[in-house]
Order: sequence, then structure tokens, then C-alpha cells
Amino acid sequence: MIKPTKKLTMIKKENAQTMVEFAIVFPILLLITYGLIEFGRMMFIYSEVYGAAREGARYGATALNDTNCDGILKATTRLLFLIPANTIYVDIDYDHGLKLSNPPDLCSHANNSYSGPADGLALGDRTVVEVDVNYQPLLGSFLGFQGFHIKTTNYRTLLTDVPIANP
Repeated sequence: MIKPTKKLTMIKKENAQTMVEFAIVFPILLLITYGLIEFGRMMFIYSEVYGAAREGARYGATALNDTNCDGILKATTRLLFLIPANTIYVDIDYDHGLKLSNPPDLCSHANNSYSGPADGLALGDRTVVEVDVNYQPLLGSFLGFQGFHIKTTNYRTLLTDVPIANP
């Protein structure tokens, strides 16, 4: 019969130093992870806002009809799916590019509702779409971070009537 030379024990003593080190490092690790997630979310929302302004200006530059302002609004807001609707402000204007005359006021706006035909515009005028979004961090109130505005403007030179399918 073989006798064991060492007595096997299933209970190991856990060193308290490991728990203290974990308690010190874990909040820092969580803060870094939260920062990465929040920065990625902020960049994604910025990309959405920039793309929405670009899409609205593109739509407005090619579709000159009686529902142009509503079509521009729909084309702009359709890309803003991660942002709450009550934090989005879209401003639609027209200008004459580098000409010095006053631009026509064709899209009267109040609370993101537009009306008015795009009359009085000529080839070479520009559609101006400005999108302003109030960005709020996920844990902003908990950590004391304040939100800020992400604002972008896009210009497109008008083309002649180009048919658009389903705005």
C-alpha cells in the first residue's frame, strides 16, 4: 500500500491583497469602458447628424416641387434613428450661393413642420440644411456630465427637376 506523502487539502487560503488590488483597479476599468462606449456613441450620433444633413440637402437640390420642404424634412429625419425626436431641430433654407442678393424665404418653419413651394429658385442656387441635435450622455446626470449640441450644415447646388421615387 502506498502512503501519500502530502496531505491534500481542498481549502486554499485566499490572499487579501488580491481583493484590495481588484477593488482599486475595477472602478478605473469601468470608467475606461464607459468612456469608450460613450465616445463611440457620440461619434455614431455625429455621423448620423452629418449624414442626415447631407441627405436632406441632396434631396432638396434635386426635387423642386410643391412639397419640397416636407420632402427635405422627411429625407433628413429618416436617417436619425438613434436620436430622440424631441431633441432634433432641422432648419431648411435656400441661398444664391456667392451672389450678393437676399435668398428667398421659401420654407417657413415652426417646430419642424414646413410648407411652401420652391418657387423663385434658379439653377445655381443652393439648398441649405442645418441639423442641430442635443446630445446627452447615457450616465450624464449620475456622473455630472452636461450634454452639448451637435450641429452641422450642408449645402447643395440646385439642379433642374430630377424625378425622385418615394421620398
